[in-house]
Amino acid sequence: MIRKPKSTLQSKLLHVKEAVLTHENLKKRGYKLASRCALCGEHVETINHLFLHCTWTKQLWRMFISLKGIRWVKLWSIKGVLHI
Repeated sequence: MIRKPKSTLQSKLLHVKEAVLTHENLKKRGYKLASRCALCGEHVETINHLFLHCTWTKQLWRMFISLKGIRWVKLWSIKGVLHI
């Protein structure tokens, strides 16, 4: 089976996903940290939580969306962003 090469944007976003120093990624690298989100303190800090599910992040997205007058599509994961 021949795989279709990923677009440059998709490739860059995948690299960013691993480069963002969330608690989850730091733990993978051997750092010992409390695993709570630095913004809300309620959930484990993963890339999905930090960019999509955190209550603080949601407020920022709502402000941005209302300023730009665009429609929001609810996403459950950053991986979902790559498939839009």
